[in-house]
Amino acid sequence: MELRSYFTDLCQSITNSMIHDPEQISVRVTVGDSVSDGDTSVSLGLIVTELMINALKHAFPDERSGRIVVTYHSQGSVWTLSVGDNGIGMPQDPDRRKPGLGTGIIEALAKQLNARIDVTDAAPGTLVSVSALPPKARPVLRAV
Repeated sequence: MELRSYFTDLCQSITNSMIHDPEQISVRVTVGDSVSDGDTSVSLGLIVTELMINALKHAFPDERSGRIVVTYHSQGSVWTLSVGDNGIGMPQDPDRRKPGLGTGIIEALAKQLNARIDVTDAAPGTLVSVSALPPKARPVLRAV
């Protein structure tokens, strides 16, 4: 599946259903000429959906304006999907950082994709990156 149009259409659909004023919150999608198999594409799409919804629910309280950027790049079997915002950022109080259902879904999908999740304070905002772990090195067989 070609990912640029898939992610663009997906983000446009989420934007249309959740953002009442497109002047208030903008969404930008940056994806190279990447393709992926159907199962991986669906998992990546679910991750994008969860991260966008999370940003829309938490990053921009009190009708705050801002932007969300979805980026995907790959080189061979190594890829990174990032969703970042310039909102209020993660709560400083650890008691307020309790993971919800969306976090569990993202963690399960990342595990299924053999990927790791990195959450970064983007100052301002938050950046969540999901990156494929490099394939395990296979032993080289040599003729003796």
